[in-house]
Amino acid sequence: MNNPKKTNKPTYRKRTLSRLIAIQIFYQFEFHEEKISLEEIKNNVLDNYVLEQEENISSYRKKIDHNLLDSLLSAVSLGMDNIDEEIKSHLKDGWELPNLPDVMLYLLRLGAFELKYMIDVPVKVVLGEYVDIAAAFFENKKVTFVNATLEAIAKQNRAEELQQAKSAKNV
Repeated sequence: MNNPKKTNKPTYRKRTLSRLIAIQIFYQFEFHEEKISLEEIKNNVLDNYVLEQEENISSYRKKIDHNLLDSLLSAVSLGMDNIDEEIKSHLKDGWELPNLPDVMLYLLRLGAFELKYMIDVPVKVVLGEYVDIAAAFFENKKVTFVNATLEAIAKQNRAEELQQAKSAKNV
């Protein structure tokens, strides 16, 4: 993913765009206090989303990975309490979930969900994707925070895979 701060027109891969749209769907779902169904919000976002203000509204249905998006949206049915507890256990002193910017919270939730439940997606990919998305929204200090938190979650849930990746890198 290109960093939108560095280029005029970012380009997003299907899976990256799916993750970004999932964040937007969750943001709207909670904004509407869960009074609008997740499916209705999903359809609205897919048909009316814009990444850039000057972009014309268009459908993203052909531009995303529907299986990934649906898997990410299944996080709601599994319950966020479990994911939130996982994130809380890795926050540094002084940080609390209610004080995090909403977009950052959804980034962490979905990243933690993938690390915990979607073990077919490599840790390196999950970390890279969510750090790249964080970089599109936040300055370096917050991007580093997202990276450190997700790495801590990865160490707890996928220590062996992380170790294998480090070993392969050092060869």
